[in-house]
Amino acid sequence: MMAGDTSDSELAALGTRAAFEVLFHRHRTSVYHFLARQVADRGLAEDLFQTVFLKAFRSISSFRGHAEFRTWLFSIAVNVVNDERRRPRTLVPLTDEIDHHVAAPARSTAETDEAAGLVRSAIGDLPDKHRQLFLLVRFHGMRIAEAAAAVGLTPGSAKVTLFRIQTQIGSRLKSLGALL
Repeated sequence: MMAGDTSDSELAALGTRAAFEVLFHRHRTSVYHFLARQVADRGLAEDLFQTVFLKAFRSISSFRGHAEFRTWLFSIAVNVVNDERRRPRTLVPLTDEIDHHVAAPARSTAETDEAAGLVRSAIGDLPDKHRQLFLLVRFHGMRIAEAAAAVGLTPGSAKVTLFRIQTQIGSRLKSLGALL
């Protein structure tokens, strides 16, 4: 029954520890990467990761299948990050993983590093909700409607927000002389 073809919703409905372990293994990498892009400290990212899955495990019975399990899980992750941000400590977002998405074969390492730094800076300057939306869509491959639900936006406002973010980042990079 726990085969790879069992949907997330079916596993969540089972509510068993074994079913949750399958869900954990399916989603752990993407949840961890999302969290690691939100905080600079790997230890804190690991703590938040554990918190997300503990909350998900404890509240799996509240999952009703109105949204995809992944959307529900990332909503928990967004809330955990937001709760952490409300604490007095300041978090520095993003990791060097953006470097891999900016690299182009025709660029030197120095140009690639500079462009990646500019992209990190531009993304880092975004409001939390906008940054989370952008990362979920661009780096985690979520559909806009899914990511919008995870961060608490409507799909329409998420589309407009993503367009504005991309325009803003493009303008900033162009004004700084970076061609991507």
